[in-house]
Amino acid sequence: MTLIKERKVENIELFYDLMFVYAISKVSGLIHHSHHGIVEPWAFINFVLASLVILQEWLYLTNYLNRFGTFNFREIITMCINMAAAVYLSNSFLTNWIQVYYPFTISMLIMSLSVAFLYHCQARKKEFGEKESINARNILLIVGSLLIISLFVNFYIGSFILIITNLLGIFLPIIYKTKFNNNITNFGHLKERFELLTILFFGEMIVSITQYFDIKHFTIYPFIALITIFSLFGTYTLVINKMINHNQTTRGLTLMYSHFFLLISLGIITSAWNLVGQETNKTFLTLFYILGYIGFYLTLFVNEIYLEKKNRLNKKEYLKISATLMISFAFMIIFKENFFIVELLLLLFSLSILWIVYKKYGEIRI
Repeated sequence: MTLIKERKVENIELFYDLMFVYAISKVSGLIHHSHHGIVEPWAFINFVLASLVILQEWLYLTNYLNRFGTFNFREIITMCINMAAAVYLSNSFLTNWIQVYYPFTISMLIMSLSVAFLYHCQARKKEFGEKESINARNILLIVGSLLIISLFVNFYIGSFILIITNLLGIFLPIIYKTKFNNNITNFGHLKERFELLTILFFGEMIVSITQYFDIKHFTIYPFIALITIFSLFGTYTLVINKMINHNQTTRGLTLMYSHFFLLISLGIITSAWNLVGQETNKTFLTLFYILGYIGFYLTLFVNEIYLEKKNRLNKKEYLKISATLMISFAFMIIFKENFFIVELLLLLFSLSILWIVYKKYGEIRI
């Protein structure tokens, strides 16, 4: 019998999510411009790392609130501190890194230690979830210690330590082995938090293409892009919201990590649309689109592990999806010089995959 009761997402959590979506959308600006026809490799790496930093900090507090949150004064103050720091972090990546290195590191340190403090307070109560609180606190203290070290070494070594710290912060929950009581995780609430974060990000995608809805220069391209976003959103909603049972006892690690890279993939797709009007190499642009869509569908369908086996897509359905993608990608590369055909292919395969998933959902409902 689970010890976790169902609860709704609080309004302040929605506000918290909105601030972090803003931060991620700002970071996406790193790959919204091409140089010599491509997005520079370092700009792309910075985008991925920056997105992971922001999502990692979002997840620290989100996990705490999911497991132990009562939304008392101490927790609300911590949320406000994290929201302010998230906006600052997102703006830092768009300026000279040497100038913002120390303020950036201190901001990360404050965010990490503030959540560590919440876990410490929870552990001192010696109630349900005490061991898990101590484990989470220790992970955050390791992250905080590395951040402190990075403040007292030279810039280049410190930057390397920051990268290592970021990666450790993400994967230490897996590496740091300890017996974890899955009952402390409210999977339904956690899933809803990720859904809302993703929905807000889809909203940012729509906002990013509104600049192309020009009354004076009407074209069909923005409408194709809009319907494609609807198709991606529809597929996401069916899999995550409709097909996954939220009454499960699980830590939700796959849900967490898959959404990290799902949101990064959506950022790549958004960036590809923004690169269209620039002097971007057509081969690069096509491959950039392909990277974004492959990332989106892979990280989406991996969440089928939360479905009963009988409700999962079967081999035949996955074969249809794979064939649809491979054929579409092949034609996109062949017709890369014709933007209309590329956009039309994006729309057709996204609608086709939506239809396959919708049919499967129809079978489950019967």
